[in-house]
Amino acid sequence: MIRLFAAHRGTAALLALLTLAGSLLLAGLPRALEESLDKSAETMLRTSPPLTTALTVELDAAYSFNPPKNIDAMTRANASWWSTMPPTLRGILDGVPRFGHETRSKMQIGRHRYLALGWDNDIANRIRYVAGGPPGPSDRPKRFEISLPAKPAAELGIKLGDTIPFEGYQAVVSGLWEPLVPDDVYWTAYHSKASKIDKTRSPLADEDDLLITGLANGDALASGDLQLRYSWTFQVNPAAVTARNGQDVLDALAEADRVVRSAPPSASVSTGIPFQGDNTTLVTGLDQLIKEFLDRLATTRALMAVLLGGFAVACLGTIALAVRLLGARMHGSLSLMRARGASLPRVTTVGGGVVALAVAPAALLGAGLSLLVPGPSMPILLLGPVALAAAAIAYACGATAHTHRQPLNERRDDVVARRPSPRRISLEVLVVLLGIGGVQLLRSRGLGDDPFMMVVPALLTVAAALVALRVYPFPLRLLLNLAARRRDAAPYLGLAMAARAATGATLPVLTLLPALAICAYSAVTADGLATAQRLAAWQRVGAEIRVQRSEGIPADLIERIRRTPGVKEVVPAAVGKSNAEVGWDGRDAAVVAVDLNAYRKLVAGSPLEIPTAPASGALVSSDMAAMASFDITWPEQLTVQPKGKIASLPGVDTVGLGLIVLPALPQHTNTLLISGDAEAVKAAMPVGTVIRTVDGTFAEITSVPLTSSLMTGLRVVTLALAAYALAAVAIMLVSGAAERSRALTLLHAIGLTRRQAKGMTVLEIGPVLVLAVLAGLALGLGLPTLFGDGIDLSAYAGLRFGDYPIDPVTPALLAVGVAVVALAGVYLGGSRAKSR
Repeated sequence: MIRLFAAHRGTAALLALLTLAGSLLLAGLPRALEESLDKSAETMLRTSPPLTTALTVELDAAYSFNPPKNIDAMTRANASWWSTMPPTLRGILDGVPRFGHETRSKMQIGRHRYLALGWDNDIANRIRYVAGGPPGPSDRPKRFEISLPAKPAAELGIKLGDTIPFEGYQAVVSGLWEPLVPDDVYWTAYHSKASKIDKTRSPLADEDDLLITGLANGDALASGDLQLRYSWTFQVNPAAVTARNGQDVLDALAEADRVVRSAPPSASVSTGIPFQGDNTTLVTGLDQLIKEFLDRLATTRALMAVLLGGFAVACLGTIALAVRLLGARMHGSLSLMRARGASLPRVTTVGGGVVALAVAPAALLGAGLSLLVPGPSMPILLLGPVALAAAAIAYACGATAHTHRQPLNERRDDVVARRPSPRRISLEVLVVLLGIGGVQLLRSRGLGDDPFMMVVPALLTVAAALVALRVYPFPLRLLLNLAARRRDAAPYLGLAMAARAATGATLPVLTLLPALAICAYSAVTADGLATAQRLAAWQRVGAEIRVQRSEGIPADLIERIRRTPGVKEVVPAAVGKSNAEVGWDGRDAAVVAVDLNAYRKLVAGSPLEIPTAPASGALVSSDMAAMASFDITWPEQLTVQPKGKIASLPGVDTVGLGLIVLPALPQHTNTLLISGDAEAVKAAMPVGTVIRTVDGTFAEITSVPLTSSLMTGLRVVTLALAAYALAAVAIMLVSGAAERSRALTLLHAIGLTRRQAKGMTVLEIGPVLVLAVLAGLALGLGLPTLFGDGIDLSAYAGLRFGDYPIDPVTPALLAVGVAVVALAGVYLGGSRAKSR
C-alpha cells in the first residue's frame, strides 16, 4: 500500500490538496460566519437605544396596595426582581443596579410651565452642585426640598431658595447642579429629560409647554402623598448575547413572564405590553430585537448552507474525479494482485487505503487550519472534513470493488454504450422530481431552517445535470453529422472521441454543472446585494451630499457653498414636520419644500427617480390627496392645495407620517442637496452642521459585520467553485491522456499534425465543458427567479432585495473565463504524442 502510494504520489498529492482546500472551507467559512453573527448581535445591542435593550420593571403606585416607602425597600425590591429573572437572563445582564422613582404626571407651576420630581439611585455621583446642596428630608407632608439643573432653572427664572407652589404642594429649591459628563449615556438615554427643558406643543397650540425635572430626596418623595411610578432597570451586556444563545434568551424572557406572573397580583410582570389589572410591568424591546436578529440569523445560516451545499457537491465531484484518476493509475497493479490470487476484500482494502493515506491527513490538516480562523469553538463543524474524507474513501473502495470483482475482467466501456438500468432511471427521475418539488416548496414556504429546504438548490443543480446528460447525445450527434460532411477528418475524429467518452461524462457533468451554477448564483447574488446597497445609500441620503442645520442655512452661506471649488450644483430645501389639518385630529406629515425640477437635474444619472413638479400646488401622500386644501403650521402658516400624489421622496423619513412636497421656500432653508466634492463641502460648512454622503452611508451599510462577512463568503465560495471547476477539467484531461495518446500516436503515423491533435483534444473535451458552462450559467442566473421570495436578503440589501434588475455580466464573464482558461489549457496540453 505504501509503495503504491509512493508510486503515484503526484496524483495522491493532487487528491490531498483538493481535500485540504475543501476541508478548510467547509469548516472555516461557517466558523467565520458565526464570528460575524456574534459581532452583529453585539453591534445591534450597542447601537440600539439603551432603554430598548434593557429590562425595565415599572410599578405604578396608584394601583398598588404596598409600594416601596423608602430607598431601603426599593433596594430590596431590586434584589428580588433580580432573583426572579431566569439564570439565562441573569447571565446576559451587566449586574449594575439602576432604580428610582418619579411623579406619574407633570404638575403645573405657571402658564405653559410644568414641574416633575424624581430620584435615581446613582444620580448623586453624576452631578456637581454649582449652588446650594442636595435636597434633604421633608419636614412637612406637602413640602419638598428639590434641586434643579442650573441652566434650565436660569431659563425659567428660578433661583436658589425659591419656593415653587404646585397643586397644593410647595417645592423649595435647595440647590442647582449640572451634569459631570453631559454626553454620558446616563443623560442622553436613561434620563434624557432630566438635565434640560423638555419642550412639547399640543396640536393647534400657539406656545410650547416647558417641563423642568427636579431632583427630590428619595425617602421624602417615596413616603409622601404624590402619585409615583417606580422603575428597576436591568441592562444587557451586548457581548453576552451570541448567535448560539439568542433563542435561549428569547425563551428566558417568556419564562420570566410566566414565572413572575405566577406571583401575587401586586408583583405581576409582563413582557412588553401592560396587562389589564396589573400594576407592575416588564417593559423591554429586547425580545423584538432578538426576534429580528434570529430571523436574519436563520436566513444567513440557511443561505450559507445553500452555498456550502453546492460547494460540497462540486468538491465531492472533483475529489471523486481525482479518486477515479488515482484508481486508473493503480489499475494495473491491482489487476495483477487480483490475478495472482488476492481476494476482493484485500484488493479493495489496498485501493481504499491508498486513497485514505492521501485524504485522511489532508482532512485533519484542513480541520486543524480551520481552527485558526477567528470564531467560536464548534466541534460540529469538524464533521465536514470527516465526511469529505469518508466519502472519498468509500467511493474509492466501492469503485475498486466494482472494477476488480472478477480477476482479469478487462473490458472497454467506450466501445458499446450500455443501456441504463431501470433502477438508475428511477433514481434520476426521483432526483428531478425532488428538485422541482423542492423549488415549489421553497417559493411558497421560504428557506427557513428546514434541512430539506437548504439542500434544494444543490439538489436542483444535480437534477439539472442529470437532465443535461440525457440531452447531451443529441447535439453531439448533430455536430458529428455536420463534421462528417467536411473534407477535413480531424473535427470528425475529435467529436467521435467525445462521443466515445460520453459514457464517462456523468461524473464530470455532475461536478461541473453544479459548480458553475452555484458559482453563477453566488456571483449574481453578491453583485445584486452590492447594487441594492448602493441604491439604499442613495435613497437614504437623497443626493450625493446632504447638508442639514436645524437652525437654518442663510442665503449668504448657500452662495458661499455654490462658489466653493469642487461643488457642482446646490439645491436648497426645507425639511421638517407639521400637523396637517386633515380629519378630526389632524395628520402628522413630513414637509419638504424643494424645487423638484432642479432636484431632478441634480441627481440625473443616479439611481434615484424624482417626480415632476406640478404646475401649481403641492404633491401629497394618498391619504391627503382627496382634500381640496388644508392648512399646515410648518415651515410657516400656509394653505396646501394638493395637485398630485407622491409616495416617498429620497432622504425623507415617512414612517408613520404623511408626505407633503411644496415648491421651494428659500427663506426657510435648512437642508442643502449637493453634488460635488464632499471634503470641500465639509471644509466650507460651520461647526455643528450634519453632513451625510452616499459613500459614507454605503460604507455604513456594508461595514455591518454580518453583511461584510456574507459578501466575503459569497465571493470566497464563487472563487472556490471556479477553482474546483478548473481542477475538474484538468483531471478530465489527464484521465483520458493515456488512451488519447495511443489514438493520436496511430493518427500521427498517417499524417496527423500536432495542431490537428490539439484541435481534436479540444473537440473531445469541449462539448462536455460547453454543455456544463451553458447549462450551469443558465441555471445560476435563473435561481434567483426560481427561488423568488424563498431566499429573502432584504436585511442585507438595505431595501427590498429583488427590486432591481439582475446583472448577468459578472457571472457570464466568470463562466466564460472558466471555459476559456480550461479550453486554453486543453489546447496547449492537448497532446503529448510527438508528430513525425
